Amino acid sequence: MERRKVKKSEREMVYAKCNGHCAYCGCSINYKEMQVDHIHPLRRGGADELQNMLPACRSCNHYKHNLTVDEFRKYLEGIPERLTRDSVAFNMGIRFGIVASIQKPVIFYFEKHNKEN
Repeated sequence: MERRKVKKSEREMVYAKCNGHCAYCGCSINYKEMQVDHIHPLRRGGADELQNMLPACRSCNHYKHNLTVDEFRKYLEGIPERLTRDSVAFNMGIRFGIVASIQKPVIFYFEKHNKEN
């Protein structure tokens, strides 16, 4: 599906969905830096409509790319294993006690935010 330009009024509504935070990591983002993420990616049949949009920081939007929410969660949960497998510096940090590998389920900010509201 071809991407359309998101109207200013829609961007404002997307930004308000998480009160100025990235829907995924929860970091505070200002309106101008916010990127509009499609929950269900357009390239995978997602709708280019407000209910399919969430505010995202540049980093989360970049790494989520064309993944679904569950695929993004699985990708993030696999980071400790990939770092242990691939990063000498990470393993040195673990051996010297200055870095820790924590494996836990990823719960996105918008999921916590929705439970609270």
